[in-house]
Amino acid sequence: MSIQTASSDLRAFAKKPLNRRSFLGFVGAGAAAAALAGCSTGTATTSGGIFTAKDIAGVIPNYYPVDYAVPDLVSVAGSTAGFLTVPATLRKSVPKVPGSGGAYTALSPAWWTIPSANNDYFKAVNKELGADIKFQVSDGNTYGEKIQAVLASPNNVPDMVVIPSWNLPPKFDQAVGSLFADLSPFLAGDKVKDYPNLANIPTDSWKYSVFQGKLYGLPYPGEVIQNAFFYRKDIFDELGLEVPTSADTMIEILTEATDPSKNRWGSDDLWNAGQIMFGVPDKWTEINGKLVHKFETEQFRAALDWLTRLYKSGAVHPDAMAGNNQQANSRYEAGNTLVKSDGVGGWAESLARVLPSNPMYNTQAMDYFAADGGDPVLYKGSPASIFSFINRKADEAAIKEMLAVANFAAAPFGTAEYQLLNSGVKDTHYDLDANGAPVLNEKGQAEVTSTYSFLVHPPIVQAHVENPQFVNDYCNWSARMSAFATDPVLYGVQIQEPAKFGSLATPFDDLKADVANGRKELSALDGAIATWRSNGGDELRKFYQKYLDA
Repeated sequence: MSIQTASSDLRAFAKKPLNRRSFLGFVGAGAAAAALAGCSTGTATTSGGIFTAKDIAGVIPNYYPVDYAVPDLVSVAGSTAGFLTVPATLRKSVPKVPGSGGAYTALSPAWWTIPSANNDYFKAVNKELGADIKFQVSDGNTYGEKIQAVLASPNNVPDMVVIPSWNLPPKFDQAVGSLFADLSPFLAGDKVKDYPNLANIPTDSWKYSVFQGKLYGLPYPGEVIQNAFFYRKDIFDELGLEVPTSADTMIEILTEATDPSKNRWGSDDLWNAGQIMFGVPDKWTEINGKLVHKFETEQFRAALDWLTRLYKSGAVHPDAMAGNNQQANSRYEAGNTLVKSDGVGGWAESLARVLPSNPMYNTQAMDYFAADGGDPVLYKGSPASIFSFINRKADEAAIKEMLAVANFAAAPFGTAEYQLLNSGVKDTHYDLDANGAPVLNEKGQAEVTSTYSFLVHPPIVQAHVENPQFVNDYCNWSARMSAFATDPVLYGVQIQEPAKFGSLATPFDDLKADVANGRKELSALDGAIATWRSNGGDELRKFYQKYLDA
């Protein structure tokens, strides 16, 4: 599974080697990760109760956008805005030192080499904060186990705890109130005006941070479109290949591109791309007022049939057919495959890895299309991919100081705070290129991380100013695709499924591989659906139906 998807504006992130498990493109994979973890979009519950939109509106902050820099590429229909240059003058979004000398611990994941706890980057940021944030950084690949162990010992829970959506442990919604502080009294409505950068975070991200009808989480916002299928434009051009515009032409062109004698196949596994082309719902859809799971839809069946035809064509790399997804990026970047599906954050990461040694490397995101070549049906990604929580044992003064720290961490692009958090200190951690863009030096690459940004994050923008062509490509693609974005059923609020349903979907992963590889017929899907229904699928439907009815 590719989880990652590093957010598109974390320059320090893109310069570090990332495990695909870390981020499906970071925010790009928020929704997929949540589904795998059993945490889906919906409304928070208390002892089976249901909270209305009005209830949730009463506990979240009001939205007051701020602009410290005008984007060169503006947002269209919720698409990602982009910046091609750093402003000549960086503005201060936090005019006074936010902290008052407090010292706090913060548990956070890392999908890179864990830096020294007492490095110059941490020292510089803590000085500006006026507070000492001591990070307890843990390996992101095993972070789920770490979180469960920490939360099982309430007396040892740090002052702030970062939890990616895919690492929310079972029954978290039942435990959150006994572990973490309700932030509603400090942030709800116009109370957020004390923290202007937090007020700048989109409303949907705050809604998704509500558990048990109260605001517990500080969000890391997601993007509207979080996944893409990428193609090697440089090799497509070299071979004279057209970009596919339908499901059938996808198979035809990928087959044409395949030449095993040259160690080149048309694609990696394109199951995610197939689901998008055929309009497979985002887990649940509503038909005549009733919830229907994606497994039960004709779109799912058609997508699986298409994937089987793609496999039979010989255009898929043998390792991908065998289920080896860990090396998908390596295959693609070496030119062994020409098309892959990934989170949007993987775009910048791939360029950062390959361009230094291959300046001709050109990876682009295809415009989405429906299977018949018409307009696609796209579902918005999760409005938040990561949360941080404040220990409920903190007193009012400490909570306010930690929120002031969060307000600093949420400073948007164009501010001095953002540049410090993402690039460190000039001449110590970064130098400026000819266009005034910060470029991390060796010390910066070793020390500058996303630890503070994980506490809370400003709205996502595309700010890879060191590569303006990429920013143009990305934002124009995002604008075109966001026009097709629609809300999934029960979008934007938090439901945590009962743990007993956690493995209910697992057999479909095996079935997909068996059918695509020809080991089973497509008709085996009928039996799998019947088993899913009897083993808990119908019960799970009732669980979600009550929220839809409300």
